[in-house]
Amino acid sequence: MLTMSKQPEPSTAESNSIDSSNDDVKGFNESHILQDRKIGVFGAISLIVNKIVGAGIFSTPASIFKLSGSPGMALILWVIAGAISTCGAMVMLEFGTIIPRSGGMKIYLERSFSPKLLMTCVYLFYCVFLQVSASNAITCASYLLKAASVESTTWKLRGLAIAATAFAVGIHTFVPRVGRHLQDMMSAVKLFILFFIVCTGFAALGGHLKVPRTHNFDVSTSFQGTSNNGYNIGTALLDAIFSFQGYDNLNMVLSEVKNPKKTLKIALPTAMGSITVLYVLANIAYFAGVSRDEFLESDLTIAASLFNNVFGASAASKALPALVAISAIGHLLGIAFTVPRVIQELAKDGIMPFPNILMQNRPFKTPIWALAIHLGVTILFICAPPAGDAFDFIISLSSYPTVLLLTGVTAGLIKLRLSKDEDSKSAFTVPWAVLGFYLAGNIFLLIMPFVPPPNGKGSTSLPYWLTPVVALAILSLGVIYYVGRFVLLPWIFGYRLELQAVDLSDGSQVSRYKMIRD
Repeated sequence: MLTMSKQPEPSTAESNSIDSSNDDVKGFNESHILQDRKIGVFGAISLIVNKIVGAGIFSTPASIFKLSGSPGMALILWVIAGAISTCGAMVMLEFGTIIPRSGGMKIYLERSFSPKLLMTCVYLFYCVFLQVSASNAITCASYLLKAASVESTTWKLRGLAIAATAFAVGIHTFVPRVGRHLQDMMSAVKLFILFFIVCTGFAALGGHLKVPRTHNFDVSTSFQGTSNNGYNIGTALLDAIFSFQGYDNLNMVLSEVKNPKKTLKIALPTAMGSITVLYVLANIAYFAGVSRDEFLESDLTIAASLFNNVFGASAASKALPALVAISAIGHLLGIAFTVPRVIQELAKDGIMPFPNILMQNRPFKTPIWALAIHLGVTILFICAPPAGDAFDFIISLSSYPTVLLLTGVTAGLIKLRLSKDEDSKSAFTVPWAVLGFYLAGNIFLLIMPFVPPPNGKGSTSLPYWLTPVVALAILSLGVIYYVGRFVLLPWIFGYRLELQAVDLSDGSQVSRYKMIRD
């Protein structure tokens, strides 16, 4: 069982109060920095659902089937992915009850490792550059065009993707109450869509099909064709696990949650349990109504193929692209709510340019400048890369560093438990076996992208190892930033940095680093 003690900040000198002569932090108003606690249990569940359930569950099952080779193996991989992700949610639950305030993985890494400031700088580059929502914005645009029967072009996709992102950011900026309600509604719509897919699958299992039965669940054929290629099975498992990413979303804004410990203990298991069950049942539904050949050949989402086979060319199948677009918009709303708030936390730490501006929540009680940064970086990721493999590569950068940081959080939790110097108390304790299973799963995810695929070529023209290497390079910029600003520059110019911090009512601090010459 962990206990909590305050970890010293790795700076040259410390102070528990702000020097009144320091203009950088002089005279701030706490109400202009902290958000109100307005998120209840349902709002907390919706934050998790919106982050995890995007457009992937409607199309990813096809790629997982192609790689795994059989319906039986594909379903096993989905179950394993759900189990690993549920273990990760339990890690977030324990850490969230130890430190019930906003920041998520950022504060858990700072709590676990030294130098604390190095962890903050690494997370800065992860949050600003690798937590964008470009992929779901493009997906949303693609399905909006499909729903409107409009021909898709690169700039139509980009224009609609920017509009969808601007809508999500704008509504959270100017009318945050409407944004929260819309976010809650979107999560309910997503769960309903998944439930409807499951019901459609049961209809298919009962023989209500306009095409011949699939026979995907016959005992003699369900595992027929299973791949014996380790790379294919590993990649399929990676795709399934990435479909569950986002269970840390609520932890990022715990300072805005009513009764955060109790709410987290209700919301996280409820959301993860519901999503895992619905994901597995949705895949059973797909295999009940879609043949192997359609899985391999369809250029639509597998959900669209299922609806076509059960309902025919009906209103339901035509409406599916619009429903997928709505699901993607819900994801954009979830990202736009949480990521800018962590950027605001980073501004409070004093490591970003213009921290006094970026940490403000005026005039709409929202982190308006952090929201603007998130919007700008997302637009950059949507527009900068050319269409094709380079674009797909850019928008898929976030998965690998997320796994890396989750691995660090898990190792940090183990380190804290084994440390005799820690004095912390947790309202929930993850079993050791669960910790070990989750850590092993994450290590697998970190190693697998570097395992050469058959013939040394991946699914695109780019090197198979390029995505994790570039993601690691972006994270390493945080190390360079830390060493340059907090180690080399003070040494070169002969000054030391003195930490000046003041505690806030939510348990966080406003910190600044003042140059002192001896």
